[in-house]
Amino acid sequence: MYPKKSLLKKLLHLMAVALMFCLIGCCRTPSESATVAEGVILYVEYQKEGGGVQGFSRVNHPSAVPGGNGSWNVDAYGKLTGDYLIITRPQRQDLGPKIIPADRLISIQFGDGGIKQVDENKPNHSS
Repeated sequence: MYPKKSLLKKLLHLMAVALMFCLIGCCRTPSESATVAEGVILYVEYQKEGGGVQGFSRVNHPSAVPGGNGSWNVDAYGKLTGDYLIITRPQRQDLGPKIIPADRLISIQFGDGGIKQVDENKPNHSS
Protein backbone atom coordinates (compact mmCIF):
# COMPACT_ATOMS: atom_id res chain seq x y z
CA MET A 1 0.00 0.00 0.00
CA TYR A 2 2.84 2.39 0.72
CA PRO A 3 3.91 2.76 -2.95
CA LYS A 4 0.32 3.49 -4.06
CA LYS A 5 -0.09 6.40 -1.61
CA SER A 6 3.23 7.87 -2.65
CA LEU A 7 2.31 7.61 -6.32
CA LEU A 8 -1.11 9.14 -5.65
CA LYS A 9 0.50 12.05 -3.78
CA LYS A 10 2.92 12.66 -6.66
CA LEU A 11 0.10 12.60 -9.21
CA LEU A 12 -2.01 15.03 -7.17
CA HIS A 13 0.99 17.32 -6.75
CA LEU A 14 1.72 17.17 -10.49
CA MET A 15 -1.93 17.95 -11.33
CA ALA A 16 -1.95 20.89 -8.90
CA VAL A 17 1.21 22.33 -10.48
CA ALA A 18 -0.21 21.84 -13.99
CA LEU A 19 -3.46 23.56 -12.99
CA MET A 20 -1.54 26.46 -11.48
CA PHE A 21 0.48 27.00 -14.69
CA CYS A 22 -2.69 26.82 -16.76
CA LEU A 23 -4.43 29.44 -14.62
CA ILE A 24 -1.43 31.75 -14.64
CA GLY A 25 -1.08 31.52 -18.42
CA CYS A 26 -4.77 31.70 -19.31
CA CYS A 27 -6.09 34.34 -16.93
CA ARG A 28 -4.38 37.52 -18.07
CA THR A 29 -6.13 40.81 -17.60
CA PRO A 30 -6.09 43.39 -20.45
CA SER A 31 -3.57 45.51 -18.55
CA GLU A 32 -1.15 42.56 -18.53
CA SER A 33 -1.18 42.15 -22.33
CA ALA A 34 2.16 42.86 -23.94
CA THR A 35 2.42 46.08 -25.93
CA VAL A 36 2.73 45.40 -29.66
CA ALA A 37 3.14 49.02 -30.80
CA GLU A 38 2.81 52.46 -29.27
CA GLY A 39 3.03 56.05 -30.43
CA VAL A 40 1.40 58.81 -32.45
CA ILE A 41 -1.35 57.46 -34.72
CA LEU A 42 -1.06 58.56 -38.35
CA TYR A 43 -4.28 56.75 -39.25
CA VAL A 44 -6.56 54.01 -37.96
CA GLU A 45 -9.55 52.18 -39.41
CA TYR A 46 -11.80 49.91 -37.36
CA GLN A 47 -15.22 48.27 -37.33
CA LYS A 48 -17.82 49.99 -35.16
CA GLU A 49 -19.76 47.96 -32.57
CA GLY A 50 -23.02 48.04 -34.50
CA GLY A 51 -21.38 47.44 -37.87
CA GLY A 52 -19.90 49.79 -40.38
CA VAL A 53 -16.39 51.17 -40.54
CA GLN A 54 -14.92 54.27 -38.87
CA GLY A 55 -11.49 55.82 -38.83
CA PHE A 56 -9.45 58.95 -38.45
CA SER A 57 -6.24 60.44 -39.74
CA ARG A 58 -3.65 62.89 -38.49
CA VAL A 59 -3.43 64.34 -42.00
CA ASN A 60 -5.41 67.57 -42.47
CA HIS A 61 -7.41 66.48 -45.52
CA PRO A 62 -10.72 64.58 -45.80
CA SER A 63 -9.40 62.17 -48.43
CA ALA A 64 -6.79 60.92 -45.93
CA VAL A 65 -9.41 59.19 -43.76
CA PRO A 66 -9.11 55.42 -44.24
CA GLY A 67 -12.31 53.96 -45.62
CA GLY A 68 -13.61 57.49 -46.25
CA ASN A 69 -15.71 57.59 -43.06
CA GLY A 70 -14.41 59.46 -40.03
CA SER A 71 -12.33 62.46 -39.02
CA TRP A 72 -9.17 64.10 -40.23
CA ASN A 73 -6.71 66.46 -38.56
CA VAL A 74 -6.88 64.36 -35.36
CA ASP A 75 -4.05 64.37 -32.84
CA ALA A 76 -4.07 60.94 -31.16
CA TYR A 77 -1.71 58.62 -29.33
CA GLY A 78 -2.21 54.86 -29.28
CA LYS A 79 -1.05 51.80 -27.41
CA LEU A 80 -1.75 48.52 -29.19
CA THR A 81 -1.74 45.28 -27.21
CA GLY A 82 -2.73 41.82 -28.35
CA ASP A 83 -6.21 42.54 -26.99
CA TYR A 84 -6.95 46.26 -27.40
CA LEU A 85 -6.04 49.55 -29.03
CA ILE A 86 -6.11 52.27 -26.38
CA ILE A 87 -6.39 55.76 -27.89
CA THR A 88 -5.83 59.01 -26.02
CA ARG A 89 -6.19 62.51 -27.42
CA PRO A 90 -3.65 64.99 -25.96
CA GLN A 91 -5.51 68.06 -27.20
CA ARG A 92 -8.83 66.81 -25.80
CA GLN A 93 -8.30 66.50 -22.06
CA ASP A 94 -12.10 66.30 -21.64
CA LEU A 95 -12.12 62.87 -23.33
CA GLY A 96 -11.03 59.70 -21.63
CA PRO A 97 -9.28 56.92 -23.51
CA LYS A 98 -11.11 55.17 -26.36
CA ILE A 99 -10.75 51.38 -26.22
CA ILE A 100 -11.10 49.35 -29.42
CA PRO A 101 -10.86 45.55 -29.26
CA ALA A 102 -7.96 44.37 -31.43
CA ASP A 103 -10.20 41.99 -33.38
CA ARG A 104 -12.14 45.03 -34.73
CA LEU A 105 -9.04 46.77 -36.14
CA ILE A 106 -8.80 46.87 -39.92
CA SER A 107 -5.63 48.91 -40.29
CA ILE A 108 -3.43 51.20 -38.25
CA GLN A 109 -0.28 53.19 -38.99
CA PHE A 110 1.83 54.69 -36.23
CA GLY A 111 4.04 57.72 -36.88
CA ASP A 112 3.54 61.44 -37.25
CA GLY A 113 3.80 61.36 -41.06
CA GLY A 114 6.07 64.40 -40.96
CA ILE A 115 3.20 66.46 -39.53
CA LYS A 116 4.74 68.11 -36.50
CA GLN A 117 1.70 70.03 -35.30
CA VAL A 118 -1.98 69.23 -35.62
CA ASP A 119 -4.58 71.94 -35.09
CA GLU A 120 -7.70 69.95 -34.25
CA ASN A 121 -10.99 71.60 -35.13
CA LYS A 122 -9.25 73.72 -37.76
CA PRO A 123 -9.84 71.83 -41.03
CA ASN A 124 -7.79 72.44 -44.12
CA HIS A 125 -9.87 74.66 -46.40
CA SER A 126 -7.77 74.10 -49.52
CA SER A 127 -8.76 71.37 -51.94
